[in-house]
Amino acid sequence: QTLKTLVAELKPDQDQLNFLRSKIYELAGEKATEANYKFILEWVKSANSTLLNNAAPSGKTDAFFSPGDECRNTIIHQINSSISCLKICVFTISDDTITQAIVAAHKKGRAVKVITDNDKSLDMGSDIERLAKEGIEVKIDNTSNHMHHKFMVVDDLNLITGSYNWTQSAARYNHENILLTNEAAVVKSFLNEFDQLWKEMSPY
Repeated sequence: QTLKTLVAELKPDQDQLNFLRSKIYELAGEKATEANYKFILEWVKSANSTLLNNAAPSGKTDAFFSPGDECRNTIIHQINSSISCLKICVFTISDDTITQAIVAAHKKGRAVKVITDNDKSLDMGSDIERLAKEGIEVKIDNTSNHMHHKFMVVDDLNLITGSYNWTQSAARYNHENILLTNEAAVVKSFLNEFDQLWKEMSPY
């Protein structure tokens, strides 16, 4: 109620609303535990609703590029900031720092689902087996074609997508990119794609 009153009085612009939204997730991430995460999630939804009701129609989108740590750090930050769920659909995962963040989110009680390519899961350095052994749900395609997507939806609200492979080579050497957006229509399209693939793919 206090936030609602302040937002109505101060009328923040879109950048300020985005900053407030990031603080909501930061605070929630600090306070969330296995015991209270459902309550925290409801608080996040309520606080976000207050901001969305005062936001401009379009969402916020940022671009990041490699080589360098921008893409990797953005992915890890989104994973660490998650409150309820991570839906990960990527061609390959072999960057241990990203894998560690995924495992940590799983251990905090986030609902983590991973879709990946069956051939790439067999590559030397692939972290898919480790994720599965941690109890994370993993599905793969069992065709001669490739599951070549590279996207993640966080808490059904934020989307990361782009050419960036979740590998150390992508961070160190490759010219890659990701987009981070909360544009509702775009996020919904990727959620629909994830749900469809989850039905079609086979358990790892």
